[in-house]
Amino acid sequence: MSEEEPAAVSSDAKEDGKAEDATDAPKEKEEVKGEKEEEVQEEKEEEVQEEKEEEVKEENTDKTTNGDAPPMSHAEDKIAESDDEGPTDEEVAEIQRNASGGTDPSDIEEEPPAAKTNTTILIEEESDDQPHLFPPVDNRARATSHSKIRAYEAKRRAAYKQKLASSSLYWRSFRDLLNASVEETERAESIVKGQAVANEAYAVAMAAAYEDTFDDDGKPVTDPKKKKKLFETRMKKRAAVSTKMLSLSEAAGAIMSSRQTTDGTSNAGAALSDLSSIEQASERRGSLLASVIESHSILADRYDEHSTFLREEIIPPLFQLCENLIVEVETIEKLGDAIIDELTAAEKEVADAWEDYYKTAVKSLGGEGSSASHRKGASSTKDGPALVENSKDVWIAEMHYRMSVAFLSACWEKCSSELSKLFSSMKEIECTRRFRLREILLTFLERQERLWLGLPSVLTPVLKGLTDKPMDRSSIENDVQSSIRLRAQNLQREDVERKSKGGHGPGPGLAGVDPGDGNFELTSPLMSDLLFKAKVIEKKGHGMMTSWKTTLAVVTADSFLHLFDMPTTVKFHSGSAPEVAFHALLPPVIVPTKETIAKHGYPKISVPKAWCQNLTPTESIVLPNSTISFQDEKGNSAFEITETVFNSGTARKFFTTSTKKMYLRTVTREETIDWIAALKAHK
Repeated sequence: MSEEEPAAVSSDAKEDGKAEDATDAPKEKEEVKGEKEEEVQEEKEEEVQEEKEEEVKEENTDKTTNGDAPPMSHAEDKIAESDDEGPTDEEVAEIQRNASGGTDPSDIEEEPPAAKTNTTILIEEESDDQPHLFPPVDNRARATSHSKIRAYEAKRRAAYKQKLASSSLYWRSFRDLLNASVEETERAESIVKGQAVANEAYAVAMAAAYEDTFDDDGKPVTDPKKKKKLFETRMKKRAAVSTKMLSLSEAAGAIMSSRQTTDGTSNAGAALSDLSSIEQASERRGSLLASVIESHSILADRYDEHSTFLREEIIPPLFQLCENLIVEVETIEKLGDAIIDELTAAEKEVADAWEDYYKTAVKSLGGEGSSASHRKGASSTKDGPALVENSKDVWIAEMHYRMSVAFLSACWEKCSSELSKLFSSMKEIECTRRFRLREILLTFLERQERLWLGLPSVLTPVLKGLTDKPMDRSSIENDVQSSIRLRAQNLQREDVERKSKGGHGPGPGLAGVDPGDGNFELTSPLMSDLLFKAKVIEKKGHGMMTSWKTTLAVVTADSFLHLFDMPTTVKFHSGSAPEVAFHALLPPVIVPTKETIAKHGYPKISVPKAWCQNLTPTESIVLPNSTISFQDEKGNSAFEITETVFNSGTARKFFTTSTKKMYLRTVTREETIDWIAALKAHK
């Protein structure tokens, strides 16, 4: 009922009342009190009439909202109101004009018989006596589902963005710590090597002081021939001063016999002991220098011994520790980088799937090409409605998005486990490295302390610092954690400064979305509002050599029939649970591990990966462009579906369209009839 009619009824009632008063006035004069009572009575009747009309409107509105009955147009309201009294000629004409879009009924051409038949069938299918077997998914339900998924993506993206940034930041700081550990070990090795070289050079100098083999510039002479020449020169000078001197040949022979070695440093102690005979023979050692010369001999022995100890006992294990650490760190860095790259690639897959879904969903809700003709069901005849070109299914895009989120969640679960193992192994390696490095350095410094006994003020603080430093596992892990946290804070400040120069906004369609609305669990694509029907059936091509194959058939709200071939590794039959069959299409989640890194090296990440290969339909049939043929016979559960396909490329120059035929079969005849009804139903 229209809103103008109650006012019209009320006005007519008032005019009738006034007319009666005018007619009865000449006959009988009533008192003012009686007239007022009649007016009050009329107003009460009008109010009762208006309340009844409002109750009827509210009942119709409730039925429409609850899905009990489709909403009525303005013309249908008038028909409903006039059921009791019957419509007038003017009302009938107005109803016909409204139903025909404002055109006079006489101007409308008569429809062909086929159209009339289709119209009659449509009215019967949509009548209240025969309710929908498959109620359509209207735009209100689509918009509600789309809004929920938008809120979920905003919530998920905010959470995963922070989670990925935190993991990446933590890993980068961890890599810095690894490199610092390698650098520290290499630096310790270089210090010990430098000490060994310096001690060796000092032993040579002290031996030269004991042997008196310095040249005029104070540099030690180590070459035997140069030593012989040096001694000859000195003996000639001393011969003129002392008559009791060993002959030059005897002195030279004694020197050469005592220094028969190619290395003038490693056997410095033995050479110095043999030179005592020469010094006693020449009697050139004064009483004031005797202790000084002996001390240089002792110093030469001590420094030579210390240099040998460093080269044989300290440098080899330190070198091995450094090499092993470099190999471990290289493997860990490859694994960690691969895991972070895997998570980044999985996040990109979700972002790409979301962008594809958002574009498709927006177009279906109100964008270009969102006509209801895209959602019509299949027809029984070839002369059906106009064909639909360039159809896109929102469910496929939504399914890819939902499964990319599930894939990302599984990837995060496994990658988090691998990262946890990685961090634990690195902490173990760092603890072992520090224990071993501490032992080597303590041994090195203790021997250095014995050598540098005269310099306790320099060496004692270093030794005390190493000795008093806590080396229990808990303290080391706390120290490692503090180092990682400090490095992460520094890296975070750098990232903030870099992002402040040019940041990135939210993804497409996420501006202004409240992430709090997305605080729910994203369910399986089979629970989507855009899914119309799903079942495991059998299909067969049109050729003679084709055979029946098990496939997962899905009918969506955009009037698509998608067929997913089952992998060869699984065994299903017609009538199996669609949830189990859909789960078999999901790919395994494989992330880099320490074993794969050690075996294959750094893995190459292919983006995008073919993880959704089985989730792409083998066949996608546009139902508005299809016809169905079924021989309703006893025991027959197969039917033929023929799709008109728009040609592309060179074939389009000759023929605009072509046909594609396929046979589908369920377990029973009743299921086949049910499926045909689902394929023909309006979505």
